[in-house]
Amino acid sequence: MPADSPAVAALGQLVAAKTGGVRRAGQEGMVAAVERALHGRRHLLVEAGTGTGKSLAYLIPAVLSGSTALVATATKTLQDQLAGADLPFIGEHLDREVTWAVVKGRQSYVCMAKLTERLSGTAPVPRLIEDDDDDAYAAIAAWADGHATGDRDDLPAAVPDHVWREVSVPGMECPGAERCPQGAICFAEAALRRARNADVIITNHHLMGLHLSSGFRILPEHDFVIIDEAHKLEAALSAAFGVDISAGRLTAFANNAQRLIAPDPARDRDPITAVRDAALRMERTFRSLPAARLDPSEGDVGAAVLAGSRTVADAMRALRKVDEDHPLAGPVARVTHQGGHVCGDFNAGFDLPEGWVAWAEPERGVVRVAPIEVADALGGSLLVHQPAILTSATLTVGGSFAPFARRLGFLEDAPEEDPLAGDVTEAVPRTYTGLRVEGSFDYSRQGLLYLAARLPDPRTDEYPEAVVEEIAALAGAAGGRALLLTTSYQMLERIASGLVDTPYRVLVQGELPKKRLIAEFAADETAALVATMGYWEGIDVPGRSLSLVVIDRI
Repeated sequence: MPADSPAVAALGQLVAAKTGGVRRAGQEGMVAAVERALHGRRHLLVEAGTGTGKSLAYLIPAVLSGSTALVATATKTLQDQLAGADLPFIGEHLDREVTWAVVKGRQSYVCMAKLTERLSGTAPVPRLIEDDDDDAYAAIAAWADGHATGDRDDLPAAVPDHVWREVSVPGMECPGAERCPQGAICFAEAALRRARNADVIITNHHLMGLHLSSGFRILPEHDFVIIDEAHKLEAALSAAFGVDISAGRLTAFANNAQRLIAPDPARDRDPITAVRDAALRMERTFRSLPAARLDPSEGDVGAAVLAGSRTVADAMRALRKVDEDHPLAGPVARVTHQGGHVCGDFNAGFDLPEGWVAWAEPERGVVRVAPIEVADALGGSLLVHQPAILTSATLTVGGSFAPFARRLGFLEDAPEEDPLAGDVTEAVPRTYTGLRVEGSFDYSRQGLLYLAARLPDPRTDEYPEAVVEEIAALAGAAGGRALLLTTSYQMLERIASGLVDTPYRVLVQGELPKKRLIAEFAADETAALVATMGYWEGIDVPGRSLSLVVIDRI
């Protein structure tokens, strides 16, 4: 590697400043490769094993580049690590100002318009659950008043999902700050403003995909993209580029619009009743379909899709006409925006774009419409405009990056070059360099794999209780210090109940916001944390606090 590499030298400074820091050849090699790729505006794929130190290996060159980086991850946990630990550490020990901002989907932030409507009693939608949640709304309002982010993950206490839905808004319902009465104090817009002035913008795969599919209209401008946990990118892009056609979307629109339509004796039929009838028709039709590819414009499916789109369009025409200072101005704008998305997505399914495919998922009552491959969408948008650094512990098949790279729109491998020696051009070819870096863990010496082969068959009634007993014994032997991962909420509740009378502290997903829960776990060397699949990746708990990981089912 280059002896005069500024990024490798900076890594050395950080390793020296870190308690117990150790130089790793793999990490240094990755730092140098990322630095070369950014200088030469070339794409780089890095497969780096667990323990390599991937985040520092790409953040250091990104910060030193002097350009704006977009870092996209699959998990909020990794986003929290980058923003709460890695970037502050880099800024402190490299003695330079580093700015960063986290941008999440709009539903992650409290919507001040909906919160105001709920507290004032002017909300057009009845509560989804009839419990007395006034204290919860009041607590959210007190927290949001003057809070820096309005991010659900920053709440001091966990909030039930049904309460959060009442005070947040999905992106497909948000009309934008200009059309919202509370737009001037919108937390989602504030996050975007912070990001426009940041050196590093941190977001998630799905939001990045929506940014690409919208023609680069969602996220602030940036010079290059770094994608961590890249093995999950293809699925995230497929979800972002595609749409669901479902009765649930019709019902959600009807629920939001039902109190916003002015009575009209001249109408033969209530528009909301028509939308609900179309939803029932769609539900029956979609649930009876085989799980197979189909044409959404044909037969009963086409008739149901067309009826859904037309009834929503009719209901939108019947919405109240209000001026901008009317109490219902915000709700009308949100419902109009929501209805536009429903009609647009349903019409796209009815008139399937070239290169797209539709299939039925009857267990969900959904017809899914998505591009056959994300390669064209990614390759034709991002890869020809900006350098992309993709990294994960698993990117190759049989030692080759080619299968993964082809699916994402990269062209065949290019030999590694040092662009510092030649001219740097603005064009970004879709070729890439691949680098494989071994992890730093000696698993045969540092770890022990235990398979509970004596457990009953997972299909039997005896299995769940036996799993709980086995986990209790393992966690007891470790003195807590365990991350107990489950594949279902039912098993989470069983395991949590089975560990009530233990001498160590038991933390359970849902008791606290995720960020606080992980911090509590990391700070207590005798704690055990019981959680579902959202905690399977991106958690970094060094030291004795995490000595045992148990997975209930693979």
